[in-house]
Amino acid sequence: MGELDGQLREDALDVLVDASTWQLAGPRWDAVAAAIGALAVALRSADVRGVRTAVYDLELAGPPRATGVGDTPVVPAPEPVREEINELIHTLDGRSAAE
Repeated sequence: MGELDGQLREDALDVLVDASTWQLAGPRWDAVAAAIGALAVALRSADVRGVRTAVYDLELAGPPRATGVGDTPVVPAPEPVREEINELIHTLDGRSAAE
């Protein structure tokens, strides 16, 4: 446990902002939701290692670099995922503004 450094906070914000614009195949949103949930828990408990792991997992859950013909259609984030992304962005922005 410990305090988030500026770089880790910035990395988390960057991937959250990116995630808010992703278009993914429906099943990939489950992995995004799991990573966001883990990030929220890690932030609440000031678990720096957990934040780092969740940020990494969220990056991996993002859109693939290439898609093939006939791949599963992509859709925007489901409403609960969008809401949690926005809450985490505001949480991280608020913490960085307080410093």
